[in-house]
Amino acid sequence: MNVFKKTADCVIGNYKRFEVAFEKGDGCYLYDKAGSRYLDFLAGIAVNVLGYNHPVVVDAVQEQSKKLIHVSNLYYIEEQADLACLLTKDTPLDKVFFCNSGAEANESAIKIARLYGKSEKYKIVSMKNSFHGRTMATLSATGQTKYHKGFEPMLDGFLYAEFNDFNDLKQKVDDKTVAVFFEFIQGEGGINAADRDYVEKVYDFCKAKDILFIADEVQTGTGRTGKFFAFEHYGIEPDIVTLSKALGGGIPIGAMLSKDSVAKYFTYGSHGSTFGGSPFASYVSYKVVEYVKKSGLMGRVSQLGDYFVEGLENIVKTKDSAESVSGIGLMLGLKMKSSEDADNLVKSLLEKKILVGKAGESTVRLEPPLVVEKYQIDEFLDVLRNVL
Repeated sequence: MNVFKKTADCVIGNYKRFEVAFEKGDGCYLYDKAGSRYLDFLAGIAVNVLGYNHPVVVDAVQEQSKKLIHVSNLYYIEEQADLACLLTKDTPLDKVFFCNSGAEANESAIKIARLYGKSEKYKIVSMKNSFHGRTMATLSATGQTKYHKGFEPMLDGFLYAEFNDFNDLKQKVDDKTVAVFFEFIQGEGGINAADRDYVEKVYDFCKAKDILFIADEVQTGTGRTGKFFAFEHYGIEPDIVTLSKALGGGIPIGAMLSKDSVAKYFTYGSHGSTFGGSPFASYVSYKVVEYVKKSGLMGRVSQLGDYFVEGLENIVKTKDSAESVSGIGLMLGLKMKSSEDADNLVKSLLEKKILVGKAGESTVRLEPPLVVEKYQIDEFLDVLRNVL
């Protein structure tokens, strides 16, 4: 029985899958069981930051799995403490709570914000077209009604403002507002980047009103934009930052970082996670973060991102179905004229053995591993030009 039949028979059908299954990977390439090679410009949806079979990840997995995979948070975990210190070093953040996913990190941010508000302030304003996760709280914070359908009513206390519209955000805020939930680049919403002036106005407004600024960096964090945190592009200091996806180089791990003024509201028994910050996940993540920070990788991301954008923009000028390019670093989107155009491009590139995804209604998501080489970007651009 092949994998397609087994999946149909035994796995709940909540994913729309392409008919391909991979057996191994190396660098920016994946290989199916027949040995066909695919160039991956999706990276497991921005997860495989160092690509596949990278020695930093492989060695860390092997080393720690031989020592200790899991103990509970009833005990001190040195690997967890080391990772927390590395993540907060040279940042405005002071403390870290560890979990297993981006949704859990955002759930933690919502809960600690509610504690900060002391029941008097509880409302959270997020943006239309945002995406913060699929738990009931993070789904309620997500500003896309298509994800809400069938799960209504959403939890009380969440409002949605127009992205890049400061006046609309101000109108959504009242004396019950405790936090603004913010993505610097909306991933699932279509790779929409925030304007610098808008971010500065929102941030200053939050500071003046004692409203927490929560930065959802689940997809933008860990070097994806050319800086470790996307907020570094904007010159601000969020009160809370959430991370996941690339944080473990493929190993599931999530983190909520916060300033001491917020962290103190998570007290004994207020929140927890059985697997959060395990020795195994923490050690692998430490090695990934250390490499991203110290290897010069983020400088490469900025340079290759600029090169990639230039190539994409040159193609857009000559192709009717492509409209524009958006994003920062190696978190890029190719906006198409229609949803059908985007769907067709994703399928056509797959036929040419190149993996990309779709974001929003009509954007093709381009997020290769950060170790991508210039010649691989050239290869992608050549195929894209021909397919379009």
